[in-house]
Amino acid sequence: MKYEVLKGCVIAGQGRKVGDIVELDAGQAKELLAIGRIISTGQKEEIIIDRSVGLTEQTKLKKRKSKKAE
Repeated sequence: MKYEVLKGCVIAGQGRKVGDIVELDAGQAKELLAIGRIISTGQKEEIIIDRSVGLTEQTKLKKRKSKKAE
């Protein structure tokens, strides 16, 4: 299976740079996936969605009042 290198490292005795596509066996791939060095080419990175983009109303922040000591 093909994988994309996320961090520069040595794979199978050869130095690999970020963005390189390598083909690995299951054993090597499992170890490198566990430490975050590679990602499957079929797998996409997590997409962060800004949920506030679609909001139309502006709300005021609520300030909490401190309790006074008696």
